[in-house]
Amino acid sequence: MAVAETFIPAVIPRPSSDGAVSGTKPARSLPVPDLTERPGETRTLYRIASLDQRGRIAERSVIDALGWVAGQRLQFGLISESAIAVLPDPAGMFSLARRHHIPLPVTARRWCHLQTADRVLLAAAPQHGMLVIYTMSALDSMVTAFHSSAPGGELS
Repeated sequence: MAVAETFIPAVIPRPSSDGAVSGTKPARSLPVPDLTERPGETRTLYRIASLDQRGRIAERSVIDALGWVAGQRLQFGLISESAIAVLPDPAGMFSLARRHHIPLPVTARRWCHLQTADRVLLAAAPQHGMLVIYTMSALDSMVTAFHSSAPGGELS
């Protein structure tokens, strides 16, 4: 598994000069699972959803597939400018809303240039207990890369 490259500052407190975070355990990296599948096998649930005016994402089937419940504490990590990892974490600063809305932190929204009504691709990997949120620009890049690597398949 790779590791998330950047953490959301509002979620992970800055360590002191000795590397410790005041009153907490040292920050740890978020694992990013290898989501590649064997041909004909799909264990990842994909959905497209939009951000509401409060920066939340509502997609119940993804939450159900992950087995998360209302009040579940969550940790967010930035994988890139176009992908955010979400993992359950008892020490997470955010929690799943009563209606199972995912509260996307403002820092993550700004980092990924997401605004109200923007659509995102949700990739739930229940075998890893993890959700990855991709921007539409990330989806566009993935589709373009797929078609450009296919025989005779440039996508314009």
